[in-house]
Amino acid sequence: MAVVVEHTRSHPARYGWNVSAGQAMVTDSDVRMKISAVVQSPSIIALTRLIVQLSPLITAPVIARELGPAGRGLYAACFAAMILAPVILGMGLPLAVRRRASTGAPEATLRTIYIVLPFLVPVAVAIGFLIERYVIAELDPTSARAFIVGMGCSVGFIATLCFQSVLIGGRRYGAIALLQSTQPVALTFGVALGWILGSLTLPWVLTCAAASTLLSTLVGVYLTRISPRGPRSRFRPLARESVAFAGSQAAETASNTLPQIVAVVAIGAHDAGLFAIAITVASLPMTVGHTIASVMFRDAASSAGEASRRLSALSIRITALTAFVPVVVLACTTPVLIPLIFGEGFRGSVPITLICLCGSVFLTVNYVASQMLVAQDRGMLMTAAQLVGLGLSVALMFVIGPVLGGAGAALASVVGWLVTTIASLRALRLSTASLLFDASDIRQSFNVVTRGHIDHGAV
Repeated sequence: MAVVVEHTRSHPARYGWNVSAGQAMVTDSDVRMKISAVVQSPSIIALTRLIVQLSPLITAPVIARELGPAGRGLYAACFAAMILAPVILGMGLPLAVRRRASTGAPEATLRTIYIVLPFLVPVAVAIGFLIERYVIAELDPTSARAFIVGMGCSVGFIATLCFQSVLIGGRRYGAIALLQSTQPVALTFGVALGWILGSLTLPWVLTCAAASTLLSTLVGVYLTRISPRGPRSRFRPLARESVAFAGSQAAETASNTLPQIVAVVAIGAHDAGLFAIAITVASLPMTVGHTIASVMFRDAASSAGEASRRLSALSIRITALTAFVPVVVLACTTPVLIPLIFGEGFRGSVPITLICLCGSVFLTVNYVASQMLVAQDRGMLMTAAQLVGLGLSVALMFVIGPVLGGAGAALASVVGWLVTTIASLRALRLSTASLLFDASDIRQSFNVVTRGHIDHGAV
């Protein structure tokens, strides 16, 4: 023992000791290890997802002041269409890739995706033309052209979702964080640049949205680094798997985006702009949902029977527990922050936002419950749950929207989220007792969000 002590003292720098101060000092390797631990922690997903959710709030004041409520509503509808259309065209491919990546090597599957995507571009352009002609008819010719081009580029969003699924299957949390933040950060930069140059118009913003989608696709190619050359999966088995999830993923995305498109028709562009701000704020607590689902998915996919149900119940409990805190904070601060950030013209969005926040926990739980259904390979039940809530939400929007305006659209959305939550929990076959909070859930929440670790002994 004495020899070891002497050797340590003779090389203080090697062992990180400051002999004169008598205290330990951190070496460069220690710093690198700590940075690496932070980057690879699931909490980095929550942080970057918060950036994803906040980026519309960062750019929205600029867009709102330059374009006005009507222009903001048109942009929200166009952007929602550019997100929803590729999810429908993707036919569940990203979720099929996620399951395969969680249980085996994803290379052959991703090479097949490379072959399929180019054929979807003209279809997306055609859909964009129909939406511009019959749904968002208030677009001027230049904005319409930018929107249709953006619809073609939006196919890259399918590739981005597939790349993200590969990273989730490999639990590469740092890479997931980078990929999911690329598009919103690039869009924010483009909007800021247009504002500085005095060129911030609706066509400019739509063009930036298209370019940022393509950039995220390129980043996904770099992060996964899977060459198009090599063995490919057979298309038919992959198609059969993806079709089972097609309706579920489309319905899940539609529940978040379709109301913003429908709102332009049901309540007008002005109120749709106020409603878009409310939806953006109410979606902020979903940061914790994305983190929890990313951590729990692989374990849920590799489990079966009672073990899978226990993991699903734990996911739901800790999601509701962690989402409740930001909902309360947002409810207390948005009445002051919305007029301050967006201007007095958007004060009417405050009551709409408070209504939407009443359903934020349901919205977050919906996402996690949907991912658990995917992990259990029960895409059809997920589809049914999402469609029931979405159908009710859209129907109510046309019934009470024209009467109550943005508040009616918010009420319709909250009712849809609540119904979807109940249907998803029923589809997961979770008992009421399994959803009751336990004292250990607080510790589990901390472990899942910060360490990516599940204490299976306490499940």
